[in-house]
Amino acid sequence: MCIKGKADLQGFIEAGGIMKISIKVKIIVSILIAFFIVSSIFIYNIEGKVKEKVNLLNIGLTNQLIDARGNQISYWIEQRKIELEMMASCIINFDMDEIKAKEYICSVYHEKKDIYLDMGVVKFGGYKQSCEGMGYPVSQESYYQNALKENASFKVSEPIEKKGQKIVVMLYKVGGVNREIEYIYGEVPLKDLMRIASRINIYEGMGEILIKNKSIQKGEKNSNHHFPDENIMGFETDIKSARGWSLNYYIPEKNMNEIHHEIRKAILVFEIILLMMIMILLIMSFASIVRPIDKLKELMKKVEDGDLSVRFQSNRRDEIGRLIMSFNNMAEKLEKLSYQEKEMRIQIMQEQIKPHFLYNTLDTIKWVAMEDNTEEVLNLIDSLSTYFRIGLSSGKAFISLDEELEHIDSYLRIQKARYEQRLTYSIHYDDCLMEYRVMRVLLQPIVENAVVHGVNKKESGGKISIYITDKDEDIIIKIINNSQMAQDDLEEINRALKADKKTEVLKGYGLYSVNHRIKLEYGEKYGLALQSKSGWTTAVITIPKIKGARTYV
Repeated sequence: MCIKGKADLQGFIEAGGIMKISIKVKIIVSILIAFFIVSSIFIYNIEGKVKEKVNLLNIGLTNQLIDARGNQISYWIEQRKIELEMMASCIINFDMDEIKAKEYICSVYHEKKDIYLDMGVVKFGGYKQSCEGMGYPVSQESYYQNALKENASFKVSEPIEKKGQKIVVMLYKVGGVNREIEYIYGEVPLKDLMRIASRINIYEGMGEILIKNKSIQKGEKNSNHHFPDENIMGFETDIKSARGWSLNYYIPEKNMNEIHHEIRKAILVFEIILLMMIMILLIMSFASIVRPIDKLKELMKKVEDGDLSVRFQSNRRDEIGRLIMSFNNMAEKLEKLSYQEKEMRIQIMQEQIKPHFLYNTLDTIKWVAMEDNTEEVLNLIDSLSTYFRIGLSSGKAFISLDEELEHIDSYLRIQKARYEQRLTYSIHYDDCLMEYRVMRVLLQPIVENAVVHGVNKKESGGKISIYITDKDEDIIIKIINNSQMAQDDLEEINRALKADKKTEVLKGYGLYSVNHRIKLEYGEKYGLALQSKSGWTTAVITIPKIKGARTYV
């Protein structure tokens, strides 16, 4: 049973069954397969790798957010330091005494009351004078003693309760020689910093600032007071501009895990919407792709049946548009080639049945008959019969080189009878070339041209020689007659032949038809060219070696 099914499938494939399936079915099947594959990969990732990666991503993003808020707090403290430093620089640079320095500091304080709770100076010995008019010693305060001990230019105190709120005191050393002012101080409320910490709203966690491992809110480090009955995850980052300061953020562990479910749902919904959109877009583009192809198939069938006038009207510029353009160009070229082929066939017929040639031949036969030369009359009639038989060749495009030479020999025998002593001719060839095939009536127009424009103009001694040789995969045919062309005419004719254009210079020469047929049949590298020197003119024809109807050797 299994073997039979396998054999049936193989037979279906070998019979081209798959190739016969329409594009519509292939697109629908492709969409269903793609949907199945994407869904399978999605489920696998959700149940496996996504959970782990999302967890790592959440932790990384949370760390980045906490670091960003820590940098924001650090920047805020750094701004206060810069403000105190600028005031200290001004006092030194403008050599202010105690009174002017205090007036200057107080003017800055009144502009920045929204930031500072108080501001003033600390004199040598540890006596603080406030812009609010109060003064009292701070020599026993830990932040003052630590500043002296560390010889620090900038010092931030631990949190202090003042007027019902948490503040820190910032000292900046003025320096200099023989000065009364030792530090500029600023009392800064911590509410703005605590607000920054509390505004971290992610996974319903809680943020706080620690100074020397003590919370500025509770005075101790104990994250469990935020979530006493839960396991928590903690994140911490240093506040670089204040030594010993850090920002901590605490998240219940279950909140971090719940995000996996939310992400899973979001990805699932997004995946379904995305796949639905893809299917809708594919269905919408279905008509845009398949209908033009069906139309092209219909038009190609008409071309196959011989109607070369069909065209596909379309303004598309995509791949289908380029395909349509290529089809139209192909149909146009085929129509042009078909017209040219019919035109050339008519021209070949005309070459064979030229009235003046037939009239001259019959006239020659009449005069020979009047002379009672019966044998020559029979020869001329035989030559004329051979000429038309081979020239027409039942409409065949190709004949053997042997037949073509027989055709041109019959033509030259007729011309010899007419011109008598004014014409002599010879044909030279290699027997091994006789099996190759050439276009019918290839040589006659060139030989006729040599007769009309060469021999006909001479009183006697007209000569025509035909040489047939080969070179590599090409056949070279030279038709030589003892007349010479003007150099200007020769160059102009060769330019026209190379360009394959029927110009005025080729009119009356019969060269264009032969050259055009050769290029049309074999390609641009083949054709006809003229040479003329030392009283001789040579027409050189180059064609490829062909065996059979159109098989190149």
